[in-house]
Amino acid sequence: MKAILIDDQSHVRENLKMLLEEFVPDVEVIAEADGVKSGLECVKKYKPDLVFLDIEMNDGTGFDLLNLVKERTFRVIFVTGHDGYAIRAFRVAAIDYLLKPVDPDDLTEAVKKAKHQRPIQEIQVSEAISSQSTERLKQLVLSDSDNVYLVQLSEIIRCQSEDNYTRFFLSDGRKLLISKTMKEFAELLEKAGFFRCHQSHLINLVFFDHLDKRDGGTIFLKDGSTVPLATRKKDLLIQALKEA
Repeated sequence: MKAILIDDQSHVRENLKMLLEEFVPDVEVIAEADGVKSGLECVKKYKPDLVFLDIEMNDGTGFDLLNLVKERTFRVIFVTGHDGYAIRAFRVAAIDYLLKPVDPDDLTEAVKKAKHQRPIQEIQVSEAISSQSTERLKQLVLSDSDNVYLVQLSEIIRCQSEDNYTRFFLSDGRKLLISKTMKEFAELLEKAGFFRCHQSHLINLVFFDHLDKRDGGTIFLKDGSTVPLATRKKDLLIQALKEA
């Protein structure tokens, strides 16, 4: 695979290049760029198979660059020092989201994914959001004040809004409190088999057990927990269950 490195820090590009040479030798770095403008020129000139893309750069963001690409025929792996863009990254169909300093094992796994995924062709990046398949999104990068977690969607039982935070309830019993609002997760997860049954609750339909229609409606999940069902959501829930 032919790759381009786009990052405004030369030492980061050099380190990534060294890691690729050592751990993923079948990836050939054919060009480097230090920003949105130069990166766009590289993409047009070299037509890479894979782009390692930083997010925050001196003349804009990696998302700005992708929005300028008319026909995206390459795969994207974000490499960034910021963990707050993960959801947006997967919305534009990124292969993976690596945090600096890059771990060699994570890099190897990301490239492996890239080799097995067909690139997005002849669509605008803005269209990638609406056309994203649930097969492409199988995990989320979540972070709290102390840790960064890679969570499989199949592990998430439900999410609960707590003011400006979202509590994730996982199948192994963990409860992760993430400093982002429910709104930031809802749109993405609803495309992947989740249902927003209430303003403060989002459930993974895989874990749905039954609905008690008394007293407005209560959803029972397979882990034994219960969540309320908004009255206006009852018909939508039944339809979602039929389509699940």
